[in-house]
Amino acid sequence: MQTMTGFRSIWLGLLVSALVAGFPAQFGGVASAGTLDIWSSPGVGTNNVTGTNTSVIVAPSWAVPANSSYEWISYSNTGCTTAATSSCASGPANPAATTINGTPTAIFYQTFTLAADSTGSLDVWADDTAGVWLESGTIASGNGSSGTLLEAPNGTLGTHCASSSIGCTPGNDAVIPLSLSTGTYTLVIDAYQLVSDTPFGVMYAGALTTAGCTTPEPASYMLMGLGLAGLSVLIRRRKRA
Repeated sequence: MQTMTGFRSIWLGLLVSALVAGFPAQFGGVASAGTLDIWSSPGVGTNNVTGTNTSVIVAPSWAVPANSSYEWISYSNTGCTTAATSSCASGPANPAATTINGTPTAIFYQTFTLAADSTGSLDVWADDTAGVWLESGTIASGNGSSGTLLEAPNGTLGTHCASSSIGCTPGNDAVIPLSLSTGTYTLVIDAYQLVSDTPFGVMYAGALTTAGCTTPEPASYMLMGLGLAGLSVLIRRRKRA
């Protein structure tokens, strides 16, 4: 009798496991989800000038990051020479001017990998402006032009940098929607200094969210059906006993 009772307990456990495994996520099952952040930060990513991304002393006119996880970066201390609230003194590290049709002042690279299809957005600021590309795979050289252009640089100057996105002031960023499939990608930012001996840098912040499975597979429904049928048979047998 004890053997039969133990067998029934094991059988019941297997049925419940099948039922839970097959239960669709939208009906209370387990769904997996995750967010990948893409942030400009010292030591993260690379550039074509020095190879190492570093912090810069920000200009008073530059946009302020929404949190401490990302910040303005460059290849060297190309920002202000000292922290200031109203003006920004230029220094020897501030680069010479170029144009958006010329060679970028610096090119920044950040590679990331998605384990599943993901959607989200990317905000990019630059002083004076920048073009944004997305390349497939791991890229550490080139200007990104073999990939997809996400945002073109703006050569029209305003008071402090480009007059509209991509610029450096609050609200003057490019907000770029992203919808990417599984794989490895490299964000490539071609940054341009349009006025000599003035602060230079870039800042970006993005998030890509991988959603859990929203449409149950046929196998999930099959497992749930088997579990329900087995429980029904077991209940009827127990009533007869």
